[in-house]
Amino acid sequence: MLAEATIDGTTRAEQIAENANNSLGDLRNAQMGVFQITAQNGGEDYSWGGTFNTSAMYKTASVTVRLEFGVD
Repeated sequence: MLAEATIDGTTRAEQIAENANNSLGDLRNAQMGVFQITAQNGGEDYSWGGTFNTSAMYKTASVTVRLEFGVD
């Protein structure tokens, strides 16, 4: 899941750099946020410290990844 989030973040950063007529430089910093595990299609609120649903059979997991790149 983290690898997919990193690939997605890199793709988005490349597109932003391209739209600004630049190219993406080296990755300078990467940070992972908290995991949010909520009931699938549920109305649970996200929490600053993370959420971990233990009662629902089907769950949705999400995590925020922050990537900082240089610009060439």
